[in-house]
Amino acid sequence: MTKVTICILFLSIIPHSIFAKVPQRNPYLADVPNNQGHWNDAATDSTELAVPRGHFQMTDNGYEIVPSDALGIPAYTAIIDDTQVHWYFAGYSMRKLIFQNGTFKQIDRVDLPVPFKNYRSMAREERLEQATSIQSYLEKADEKGLAEFLKSSPNRLASAVEDQVGIGVLYSLFTKDYALIGSNAHGLIRFDQDDPNDPFSKLRPPLRVTLPDHLFDNEKVKRNTIFPADVVFGLSMTFNGYLVVNTLGGTILTLDRENFEIIDVYRSSDKGELYTNSFATSHELDGGAIYVASNKAMYRLVVNAQGKISDKEDDGAWRAEYDPGVHLPAGKIADGTGATPTLMGFSDQEDKLVVITDGAKQMRLVAFWRDQIPVDWKQRPGTLSRRIADQVKVNTGSISTIIQSEQSVATYKDYAFIVSGVQTERQKSYEVRGSFNRGLLIGVTRNPPPGTSMYQWNHKTHNWKHLWARSDIGTLATVPFISGPSNMVIVDGYFTKRLGEAFHLGLDLDSGETVMSIATGLDPIFNGTYTGIKCDLDGSLMYTTMFGLVRFDVTKMKSVSKPDSN
Repeated sequence: MTKVTICILFLSIIPHSIFAKVPQRNPYLADVPNNQGHWNDAATDSTELAVPRGHFQMTDNGYEIVPSDALGIPAYTAIIDDTQVHWYFAGYSMRKLIFQNGTFKQIDRVDLPVPFKNYRSMAREERLEQATSIQSYLEKADEKGLAEFLKSSPNRLASAVEDQVGIGVLYSLFTKDYALIGSNAHGLIRFDQDDPNDPFSKLRPPLRVTLPDHLFDNEKVKRNTIFPADVVFGLSMTFNGYLVVNTLGGTILTLDRENFEIIDVYRSSDKGELYTNSFATSHELDGGAIYVASNKAMYRLVVNAQGKISDKEDDGAWRAEYDPGVHLPAGKIADGTGATPTLMGFSDQEDKLVVITDGAKQMRLVAFWRDQIPVDWKQRPGTLSRRIADQVKVNTGSISTIIQSEQSVATYKDYAFIVSGVQTERQKSYEVRGSFNRGLLIGVTRNPPPGTSMYQWNHKTHNWKHLWARSDIGTLATVPFISGPSNMVIVDGYFTKRLGEAFHLGLDLDSGETVMSIATGLDPIFNGTYTGIKCDLDGSLMYTTMFGLVRFDVTKMKSVSKPDSN
């Protein structure tokens, strides 16, 4: 067992309340650092796991991969009986794996029915051959050849992302009994196992529930978003034990966590509101506090002990408007924020905030008081609500008139990190429609959205301070994460003047200096578009990419010099 694993096991037995600046763990979710899409209930996209610094170049033995079916996203890890076990939803199958002696071994697999007549599942080697072929097209900058290859693929790569939005799993949870729950098209899906305490236990057939049609507003979604129809989108678990989901079309529901029976339904009185992100939750209000942003307002709603949803101020709920901006022609689901709300401040000495980026063309970093507003507080000039503690235009060092993102704000203690995630240049048309194709071409034949930025919150003056910006870095549509012990934030992308050379980069929280890099070339196996970068319990980068669940091992990579001069 490594020193890092021993440290994690030690941390898991210490009450989290003694760590003043980390969010509490939800008693209904797995007691592991990563138990949902944005790592934790506060959606901080940060961890107390240390990730090695240094500069590396990928080698043939520097990684392990479990190929996906077409596109798979959720993956979780737990230590059971001294065995590191992984759960991975691979697109059309659920895999239970262990990692031993440097490789993944499959314990069980449950395949789901695929409703497409022109889909064929592919074996491991076939899938890896696809990656090799795609890399060849990318290295030749052959957009037309790539498009034809994607359109002719037996596993529907041209529409792989859209297929997963329609019938796969996007947002998900990892429960205290090591079950994976995912939002799935018009319903929910849950994968349990025979014995949660046995690392080699088999998976059970999934529980699948389809929600009633009247909860969805297809016309509203088609009219106001990039999607053709309404779907279940965000998913979370309250600290008092209720599942909560939202639909793109503006419905929020609470459900029984075991059988998915609907308990309550909430809709805003504003008929134009959409929910294009997920939730943050906390132990506040007897475990019933949920934070969700529509395209017009930030909410704290309350789920009571019976699972009923309240928006009443007397119950502790509130609603605060922010600038929704405009619906950009590309790169965002709708107008309004592109961010799942993120909580900041977890001790009595800190301001307790909930943070998003707004919908303005040059987005603002907006902090709301998430609990009581200070009695002597005066509304900030230019804000739409007294509940806004501070807002600043995001400075990424770019001169573009559009600086926007679909990635959430990553926070750790007082730090808040933002990426520019929306392409602002006028784009020539693509050879094939579909997000998978666009995700492969960004940074190769198409420029990535440039710019990253770090801010810090001052708890004494109650405002943002800009620490640094990196306009020379462009990121993929991948949610970054912060490693607190390593004092760095990790992104997946390119140097804007060195397109065609993909990197995973670690940037120092205080200076922005490049303190970690992994050069991966143009192998799409390492392209993390549409997911979030994470690491395993040993601190090795491990997350789902466009081709599968990948684990990096820097001890087997080639050490190189720092790739930039910053």
